[in-house]
Amino acid sequence: MTAGSICAAQTDFETAVTATKPVAFFRLDATSGKSEIGAAGFRAQGGVSVVPEGSPTGASAYAKFDGQNGWVLTTQKGGVATAASIMSWVNLADLPSKAGRIFYVAGESESGNDLDLQFETDDVLRFFTAAGGQVEYKAPAGSLVNQWHMIVATLDTTTKARAIYWDGKLVAKDANGGRPNKTAAFSIGASTVWGDRWFKGGIQDAALWNRAVRATEVAAIYAAASGGNGGSGAAAANAEPAAPTTGPFATTAKVEASDANGAIQLRREEQIAFMFLSAMETIEHNCQLNLHRACSMAEVMGGAGGEHLKFDPNKSDPNYSYTLAAGGMAWEAHANAKKPGLMGLCFMSRNVGTTVTTYGRAGKSGWVDTEILNRGVEGDSFDTQ
Repeated sequence: MTAGSICAAQTDFETAVTATKPVAFFRLDATSGKSEIGAAGFRAQGGVSVVPEGSPTGASAYAKFDGQNGWVLTTQKGGVATAASIMSWVNLADLPSKAGRIFYVAGESESGNDLDLQFETDDVLRFFTAAGGQVEYKAPAGSLVNQWHMIVATLDTTTKARAIYWDGKLVAKDANGGRPNKTAAFSIGASTVWGDRWFKGGIQDAALWNRAVRATEVAAIYAAASGGNGGSGAAAANAEPAAPTTGPFATTAKVEASDANGAIQLRREEQIAFMFLSAMETIEHNCQLNLHRACSMAEVMGGAGGEHLKFDPNKSDPNYSYTLAAGGMAWEAHANAKKPGLMGLCFMSRNVGTTVTTYGRAGKSGWVDTEILNRGVEGDSFDTQ
């Protein structure tokens, strides 16, 4: 069963990043290697292993840091004059507040002239660009551990602008600037100056620019992520899904969706909710054609339109609650998140053959939220005869 058109293929992640001309770009799919652009190299130190599955960007592997002594040192030094940007995909295996120490992501540490991106012991992400100066962002509770997220932090010392982007969207900015001319070595997973800041979890695709990348570039890079367990939004919409990690659903269906800005990054839990609403849409379409009216949730479950849901979503899905309102030819279905960090979804139809679909980052969705323009479920469905 498909609903709407399948999204067109997106630019692959590596191409999207290199097109923006970073100073260095380390995929971290091995314990040592070279930058994808420029002449710098990298080598893992201590407890760093390579995991050959689950990459958020379609790479062959990602680096897993043990949180004890694992980090990556690069030969990239300086390269930053008046502006800079740092990017990294991260997947925390624990909270810094529980570990009792800072988790360093990446940067060029230098006493008095910082360029450091790190999660601190209050679980807040901070980007330090001068002695004591930082811009910060606190992610929603429950969205950090065991979920992939793309972080981009930017600095322009001329305009004094600093910013943090989270999963492709601007989430924090200020005009407190920072000092120019960073000259230290670029490191990942631990600082070369400040001790005991071992990152614990996965890091993939760390990059450094000598300019502040634009918001449109960040969004395009995030949209190009092509697979794995990316985060909240965080699993990539174009992922080849494995069996779901939650609930009783034995499906390997491929779920895709896009809005006006490109591919929407759907976690597997969100894909399951999307599949339920897509199945309701198919059944409601049959009700409209065969019964000349929309069907209630009980009728959708019972097969009044000729098909029915394979599962009762409110009994089987631990991550969402589902509602379905019907009147005349119109129906409206909602998937509301039970857990923080999951988006809400809504399918709405007022006549035969036309369905408006939206999503909301806050866990609920309705008419005023972001419209899904292209979508599809391929390989399986949750409706059956």
